[in-house]
Amino acid sequence: MEEKQNKNELIDKMLEKSQEAFLLAIEIYNKPTIKYRLEGFAFFICNAWELLLKSYILKNNNMDSLYFKNKPERTIGLSDCIKKVFTNEKDPTRKNLEIIADLRNTSTHFIIKELENIYLPFLQANTLNYSQKLFDFFGLDITKNIDTSFLSLVTNNANLNDNEILSTYGDQIFNNYKKLRQEAASLLENENNNKLAINVNLNLRVVKNAKDAQLTFAIANNAEDAVYIVDKIKDINTTFPYSQKNAREIIMKNLKRKDIEINLHQTNFNLICNKYNLKQNETYFYHHNLTDRYVCSQNLINFVTDLLTQNPNLIEEIKLENKKVELTPGAKDS
Repeated sequence: MEEKQNKNELIDKMLEKSQEAFLLAIEIYNKPTIKYRLEGFAFFICNAWELLLKSYILKNNNMDSLYFKNKPERTIGLSDCIKKVFTNEKDPTRKNLEIIADLRNTSTHFIIKELENIYLPFLQANTLNYSQKLFDFFGLDITKNIDTSFLSLVTNNANLNDNEILSTYGDQIFNNYKKLRQEAASLLENENNNKLAINVNLNLRVVKNAKDAQLTFAIANNAEDAVYIVDKIKDINTTFPYSQKNAREIIMKNLKRKDIEINLHQTNFNLICNKYNLKQNETYFYHHNLTDRYVCSQNLINFVTDLLTQNPNLIEEIKLENKKVELTPGAKDS
């Protein structure tokens, strides 16, 4: 009994430190005055994961499971924890975590600010993976300590081009940078999974309709002398990173953490969107005209989660309202 109590107390302490390390990682990365963002994030997020995974291993095993058999005085590291918990090497959560662990291991040797844009999709997925696993393993909701909107990472896209990187850092660092960029691009292209990476980038093209623009600018009469300031930037992939399917899944997971079970399939999701005209609101949705596809923002996830938290019967009430309208003579023509 005493051993079980000691084990539970240790798990509680590790989980408390794990969540604190996670919040520190988010705070460091999103603080504009800190230049040690990428390295700091990698260090603290890996610490958060190691404590979380060790807690989970200990929850299902005895104290010896955290120590090497041939070195009983030394506890296992993050890489060993990953292999113990995520036994499938192809698990996107495992692959994502291994990428971040590699970043942490090399951060003292090779980190330049231009790496932020390469790693950002993986960092963003990692924060959501952590919050979900914390809940899956222990029923703990990190959003009680931090609003879900703060789980979105921000970055500065003002980077050097290849020639500038080469001249600034030299051949060796430039070649390492190019290799990492190519590997990341290949993963993003070949493995479309939000648990591995959430693609965040800025694509520029000239469009006739300003509503479709990611960035707006003006053409000067005298282009040689005049400079016009960009007055609006709308990074679609950053602001609207979720498909409707991804958004629905995250909303259902958010609700489950609050002990609310709702099957938010596309039909039910559309009922809420139509009720509140969400797809006409640029805060929540962006419509890709070429593919006729809607993508969603974190604001949309927060809004629908709050709606269903406050009223879990909302969908049934909307269905009842719609049925009454259908039965009302002349309602469809009015």
